Amino acid sequence: MFAFNKIKFISKRYPIPGSSQVLEFSPPVLRIFNKYNQSNGHLEAGGLLFAKINLPNVIVKEATVPHELDNRSRYGFSPCKLIQHEIIQNRFSLGLHFIGEWHTHPEEFPTPSSLDIFSMSDSFVKSKHELNYFVLVIVGSVKDDISLWVSLHNDSKFIKL
Repeated sequence: MFAFNKIKFISKRYPIPGSSQVLEFSPPVLRIFNKYNQSNGHLEAGGLLFAKINLPNVIVKEATVPHELDNRSRYGFSPCKLIQHEIIQNRFSLGLHFIGEWHTHPEEFPTPSSLDIFSMSDSFVKSKHELNYFVLVIVGSVKDDISLWVSLHNDSKFIKL
C-alpha cells in the first residue's frame, strides 16, 4: 500500500521590504521543496529557482531538482555548474528568469551557513542580470509540513523575509 503526503500546498507569499513587490512560491515549487526535505535522513538536495516577473509580483514557477552530476551528502550540496548554466539558458528562452537557488538542510528550522551567504553574494556578482537581489531558499526538515528560510542577497548584504 502506498502512503501519500496529504499536505495541500497553496502559494506562499513574502512581501519585499522597501517596495510594493511580493515574492510568491507556486504550489508546484513547494511540492519540490517538500519532496526533497531531509526529514527522512535524505541527502541534501538543491536546485535553481525560476520566476515569471510581472511587477509587483515575482512568481517562482519552477524549482529544478538535483541532477545526477551534483555532489550530495547528508550535510552538503554542490551543484554541477555546467548543467546549471545549460538549464538557465534553456529556461530563459522559455520566458523564465533565473532568480536564485534553493537547497535543503538537515535541521527543522534552517539557517544559512557562512558558505551559503558567501556563495549567494558571489553568484550575484558573477551573473549577468538586472535584479536587485538573488533569492536563497533553505528547506528545513520538518516532517509533514514545510519550513523555509527565505532571503534576498546582493553583493554586500542579505535580507531575511
